[in-house]
Amino acid sequence: MAKPEHFTIHLIRVGETNWDADNRVIGATDLPMTDEGQQAVLSATMNFHPTHAPTKLLSSEEESSIWVTNQLKSSTELKHKALNSLSNVSMGLWEGELESCLTDRCPTAFNQWKEHPSRITPPEGESFFDARDRLIGALTKQLVKYKGDHPQVILVLRSWAWAIVRCSLSGSKICDIWEQLDQPIEIETFQVTKQQLDEYQSHTKAGV
Repeated sequence: MAKPEHFTIHLIRVGETNWDADNRVIGATDLPMTDEGQQAVLSATMNFHPTHAPTKLLSSEEESSIWVTNQLKSSTELKHKALNSLSNVSMGLWEGELESCLTDRCPTAFNQWKEHPSRITPPEGESFFDARDRLIGALTKQLVKYKGDHPQVILVLRSWAWAIVRCSLSGSKICDIWEQLDQPIEIETFQVTKQQLDEYQSHTKAGV
């Protein structure tokens, strides 16, 4: 069977956790969703009616991502693969800190991070570009394995990972993490070509 030239990716992020509700910096720490976060995800999945049924489901191995995939799997037959390489972005020493505390303790770096997250890396954390290369590289590696005319894939990610991948799939030059995270949770659909995947791979290898 020939390799596909086109892919459809249905992208969804997980809902809020207690740390989100408390305005704490959240990254790689694996946390469950709040009841409100779960309800937001359920509303999004109930409104998901793709023209063609997806057959593949990719997610991170984190608790909230697995919870979302279980809701999606209950309504349709999907082959699920969980990957550590799709996990959320590490925030290093800022992980779990209240934003108000970081504003007082390191106002310059923290405020710059809030304004331009791609320019500032939290101490001992993962940079925006390293995270982007990891996530897009992992996604591309999975997609190029698929066969068939036009694979339909659901991708479940946590907040920052979702925003970075969404930025890449939409072709945005500047990634406004916070503006994206303010939007309601929904399943968005992106069309990707084999040529775009090749370009993603080239950019990742070149560190662009």
